[in-house]
Amino acid sequence: MFYDEIKKYDWNDTTRCIAAKTARDVEIALGKEHLSIDDFMALISPAGAAYIEPMAQLSQRYTQERFGKTISMYIPLYITNSCTNSCVYCGFNHNNPFKRTILTMEQIEQECKAIRNLGPFENLLIVTGENPAKAGVDYLEKALQTCRPYFNNLTIEVQPMKSDDYYRLTKSGLNGVVCFQETYNEANYKKYHPAGMKSIY
Repeated sequence: MFYDEIKKYDWNDTTRCIAAKTARDVEIALGKEHLSIDDFMALISPAGAAYIEPMAQLSQRYTQERFGKTISMYIPLYITNSCTNSCVYCGFNHNNPFKRTILTMEQIEQECKAIRNLGPFENLLIVTGENPAKAGVDYLEKALQTCRPYFNNLTIEVQPMKSDDYYRLTKSGLNGVVCFQETYNEANYKKYHPAGMKSIY
């Protein structure tokens, strides 16, 4: 489990290790094909700032080796801004005083048609707030089924779910999941996520 792995590292010790990296450490890391965590710390250290251009060149090389010269474009479709969380950085914050909307399947289909009229978008990112009681797995399943005829690739950015739920959604056309972790500093996490399901680190 990832949580068990990250608990092996002390945030303050890691921060000190990163700050102590030298230009030589960065150069050693840049010369390796396979990097360790220690090498990664060197690259993101203050000493690494002077090596942004060599890092960018390596990044470009590795990206083109793996993916070629392609750019994948997606378009987002916000199907609900209803949310039970109070994340301090988010416009969907439950405490923000505005009208919440949960699109019907008919409205979602209208949006799909409008997006198709914009051009050759094939990658759709379906976005919601976190409100599983009103826009949970059943709702997402129907939304995916509604969107599937219009797009080749469907990705969701929604509340975290159980593995079985993700698997169920793949049966309705789900191709990918976007999930953000705004900070791995557990001590600070609660400051940014004071209430709601997302407050559980």
